[in-house]
Amino acid sequence: MAVLYVALLVTAGWAGAGLPRPAGPAKVPVATLVAVAVVAVVSGLQLTVAPGLFEALRRDRTAIADGQVWRLVSSFVVQDSGWTGTVFNLVALAVLGTLAERRWGAARWLVLAGTVQVLGGLWGLVVLPVGAGSSLVDFGLAASLAAAALVLGTSVQVRVLGTVSLVAALVLLVLGDVHGGAATLGAAAGVTLAVQQRRSIGSVHV
Repeated sequence: MAVLYVALLVTAGWAGAGLPRPAGPAKVPVATLVAVAVVAVVSGLQLTVAPGLFEALRRDRTAIADGQVWRLVSSFVVQDSGWTGTVFNLVALAVLGTLAERRWGAARWLVLAGTVQVLGGLWGLVVLPVGAGSSLVDFGLAASLAAAALVLGTSVQVRVLGTVSLVAALVLLVLGDVHGGAATLGAAAGVTLAVQQRRSIGSVHV
C-alpha cells in the first residue's frame, strides 16, 4: 500500500505543479496554512501530553452510530500513525494543499476538503471503522490535481502523471483502502472544477 500511496501523492503533486497557473497574482494559501497549523497543534498534543484526544476525536463506527457524527470531521485533526505518519501527512497537506488552493481558490478548497473528509469518512466506516488522520484530505486534494491534469494539462508529461495518480487511486479503491474512496471523491470534484475553469477560460477568449 505504501508504494501506491507515494505514487499517487507524488505524481499528483508533480502534475499539479506542471499545470498552467490560474490568472492573477498568486495568493497566500490561507486555508492550507490554517489547516496545517490546527492539525499540527492538536496532533502534537495528542502525541505528547494529551493522548486521550485520539480516542475522543477519532473516527469510530460505534460512537458515530450512537450519534457522535462530529467525529467524521474531528478525526481530521488527530493521527493514528504516530510521529512518522503525522509528519508525512503534514508535509503532504502543506504541499498538495498549497497547489490545490492556488488552483481552486480558498472557498472551493474548503468545500472540497470538507466533502472528502466527511464522505471519505463514511467510506472509512465500511472499510476501516476506527481511524484518524488528515490523510483523507491529502488524498482528496491530490486526486483533484490529478484529474485537473487530464482536463487542463497542456503537455503529455502532465497528463501521464495525472493518469498514473488516478490509476493508483482506482487500485486503492478496488482493494478497499480508505484512501481510495477519498481519492475517488477528490477526482470527481477535480474534474468538475477543471471543466468549469476550462469553460470560463474559453469564454474569456471568445
